[in-house]
Amino acid sequence: MNRNLVEGLRTADRLQRDASRLVQESARLAAELVEQRREMGRLRDQLHRAEGRRAAREEELRHAHETAERADRAKARFLTAASHDLRQPIQAAALYAHILSGTVGSNPAAREAADLLQASIDSLNGMLSGLLDLARLEAGAVDVAVTEFRPDGLMRRLAQEFRDSATTEGTSLHVHPCGVVVRTDARLLERILTHLLSNAIRHGGGCGRRVLLGCRRRPGALEFQVWDDGRGIPPDARAAIFEEFHQLDNPERSAAKGFGLGLPLVSRMARLLGLTLDLRSQVGRGTVFTVTVPRAALSPEPDRRLTAAARAMAAVATSAAATASPTDRMKGRRVLLVEDDERVRHAMTMLLKRWGVQVTAVGSAEELAARLPRMRNRPHVVLADHRLPGGQTGRAVAELVRSRWDVPVVIITGDTAPERLREARSIGCRLLHKPVEPGDLAATLGDVMDP
Repeated sequence: MNRNLVEGLRTADRLQRDASRLVQESARLAAELVEQRREMGRLRDQLHRAEGRRAAREEELRHAHETAERADRAKARFLTAASHDLRQPIQAAALYAHILSGTVGSNPAAREAADLLQASIDSLNGMLSGLLDLARLEAGAVDVAVTEFRPDGLMRRLAQEFRDSATTEGTSLHVHPCGVVVRTDARLLERILTHLLSNAIRHGGGCGRRVLLGCRRRPGALEFQVWDDGRGIPPDARAAIFEEFHQLDNPERSAAKGFGLGLPLVSRMARLLGLTLDLRSQVGRGTVFTVTVPRAALSPEPDRRLTAAARAMAAVATSAAATASPTDRMKGRRVLLVEDDERVRHAMTMLLKRWGVQVTAVGSAEELAARLPRMRNRPHVVLADHRLPGGQTGRAVAELVRSRWDVPVVIITGDTAPERLREARSIGCRLLHKPVEPGDLAATLGDVMDP
């Protein structure tokens, strides 16, 4: 019995130790559970804070996106306003300079002053146009219209435009088209080649120098090349020439040599079109800029050859037209002018009257609406500013006048956005950009006026 008692005591002692261990383990597990609950609470708090930060970041991103969109809209409005408002005084000055040039006679001092005034106006307009173009490209406000076309006519037109300036610089200009169809934006490609030719003639030309505009076939592409045999560009300067206002050979900042905006514009327009722009140069030997444009297939155009009789009639018409200048053909014609800027309206009226034109000038669409019922004679053409008081535009003027007469309308604008041209075409109007050269104005008016 004693043995059983001892065995029972031993068993009880083991059970007590086991129970003690179970109590300790339970306490440990309970402590771990409490700690896990605390950790879960901390994680839950961190998650809530993370969600709050994420929501705050999303709100910040949404606000930043809205701010960027507002900034883009504001920049677009500024560019439109700047393009119009800054070109207005330049337009008036250009018209007054042209009128002044026609009155100075043979006085050498007066002639020199008039020429210098015109050169200053041209310089100011060139710089303004370059700066606005750069701003539009940076703002993404330039539309791209990709088409398939043969660039031969474009190249020949550029050669004709630059022939006089090349001759003045003592440079011979050569053009070699190749008849290949390309696929890109024709307007922007023309501007790229215009800047490259101007740069080559100004900085790579000179007495006895040559400038070449040509193209070479590449697999799937056409490479436009502008060569000059000038002094070349040092390797350490080839990146800097694509920066705004950077010029290698114009330390005196002569406006006659440009403003250092042409090549930056070329670089941005090529990037916008996805074209490859390259430069190769050797100091003392010359420079070549290349622009690689995708080739495309174009259906052959129908045969539009004239018959002998048609050619004879065309020759007679051309000969007759050539006998009179545009200003001669406008004498006695009537022009309805709608322009809100008093300086431009006055200068335009003076110029038209010097050409023998009868002018009716108003300052707004509202004034036109009030005077239109009392006008007895149908105008031969309407000349309207695009932006007018009260949010009205040249389109409103065209619709207002055409509600009474079927009259050709020419809209003048300082806004170079492509949609202006598309809008003018959609309503059957011609478009001119400020500042308008008097010769271009005369040619356009002579072209649209009824015979």
